Amino acid sequence: MKRWLYLFALVAGLTCFSKPQAQGQRMVQPKIVQSADGVFSKERPSQVFVGASLLKAAPQISDAIKPLLTSLHSDTTLEMPTPLPKTPYLLIGLATENSALKRLKSSWKAKLPASGLGKEGYLIEIAPQHIHLTADNPEGIYCGLLYLLQAMELTGLEFPCGNIADWATLQWRGIHILFNGRQEVPQIERLLTEFMPRLRLNQLIIEVNYFFDYKSHPEVAAQNPLTLADCQHLSEVAKKNFIRIVPMINCMGHQSWAKTTFTLLTKHPEFDETPDAPKDNTGLYCRSWCPSHPDIGKFVSDLCDELIDAFHADAFHGGMDEVFLIGKCPRCIGKNPADLFAKAVNDLHKHLVGKRKVQMYMWGDRLLDGVGMKLGEWEASANGTAPAIDKIAKDIVLCDWHYELPDDFPSIAHLQQHGFQVIPSGWNRTDSVQRFLGVGLKHQGAKLPGYLATTWASAGGVVDELLGVKIARDTANKGRVKTDLTAALWLGAKMAWEGK
Repeated sequence: MKRWLYLFALVAGLTCFSKPQAQGQRMVQPKIVQSADGVFSKERPSQVFVGASLLKAAPQISDAIKPLLTSLHSDTTLEMPTPLPKTPYLLIGLATENSALKRLKSSWKAKLPASGLGKEGYLIEIAPQHIHLTADNPEGIYCGLLYLLQAMELTGLEFPCGNIADWATLQWRGIHILFNGRQEVPQIERLLTEFMPRLRLNQLIIEVNYFFDYKSHPEVAAQNPLTLADCQHLSEVAKKNFIRIVPMINCMGHQSWAKTTFTLLTKHPEFDETPDAPKDNTGLYCRSWCPSHPDIGKFVSDLCDELIDAFHADAFHGGMDEVFLIGKCPRCIGKNPADLFAKAVNDLHKHLVGKRKVQMYMWGDRLLDGVGMKLGEWEASANGTAPAIDKIAKDIVLCDWHYELPDDFPSIAHLQQHGFQVIPSGWNRTDSVQRFLGVGLKHQGAKLPGYLATTWASAGGVVDELLGVKIARDTANKGRVKTDLTAALWLGAKMAWEGK
């Protein structure tokens, strides 16, 4: 089989991995490939024609095309000529922009799924004198360009002829990272411009928490926080690469870690669910804020608003995982834990979805019954919050995280049956990711829109992992099993795109 079928190299001009990885981690194989005789030679100067409608809809495509121009010794023209030239050329445009592109799409119609190419699907025709690239949407053109650039990087001067049709199986493919200080902005940029395009990931959840220069409540801003200008810059970088940034504050739980209590509760101890607990958190996993405090809703809404505005976000992740401390303070004691948890979720939903009109994500573990699901107290509830599954808004998207290797993952179907969209969320074990996402793909459809790769490392830590520096956390497994964050990222991304 021709070598260009096995492509998942870096986009031309990007930094290469310093640590060799198995080829299986780096391949995205197109859904349909048809080989043909002949080659398209990159040694001869070629013209590149780009559709005006495409550039009007997505001006950032012009930046994505620049490496192609260098590779083909070419200049770009916006005018699609009629007839097309007999000298070598590359034609890039939406399927409606040119008769040759219309014919290309028509020739594939019977072989495509009933739903068509989708948002990111693309078609490529490679002949000795031309390359045609078309799609229904700018995102598809972008993915097709990534494929061409990667292929050309590997094939030298001659590019084998053939036809390619490819599209994403899961439309939502994301990665979750922690943010620990403004020094990591360049690393987030690298994720957005280098690694996420390679992995075909289109969603970046940034757990900002208190590392933002909040103006509404400046006292809770951690040291060296993100600025408004940082967020606006990252938003523009993401847009150029067709990536959606979803800011996150881990709400209610996780208000401390080890001996460190985070700024919300140190500056506002009146919000603490366990106000009499030892200052060094002895005996606690993580502190929580009180869902019954009359001022907490407005306070947290102010913080969410600033992040939504800073990133121009249309979605927000509210966290809500591993809430162990609930029903403890004088306001909450004696109340039903499920009611308390549902109140916290619905209060946040009322603001995010009801007022701000953004999509809401949260972790799903507190909605699972640990005994019924045969899960531990981290992956599911052991303190009575699980019945909240029937008390919260159904348009919340639940990120269902599991990191072990059970025989099955019934939580996916369980959450779907209760009316929620579910995003399986794996971590750093390839065996777990493969089985978990495999189960997810059996339940794919409107209620399973995608896959999330969690990392539990900062942007710098994730980049270092991908560059071969092993530093990401392994606390959940404590050395009992072999973990490899890089391999797990590649596998999850590959499965989410290919559907295998």
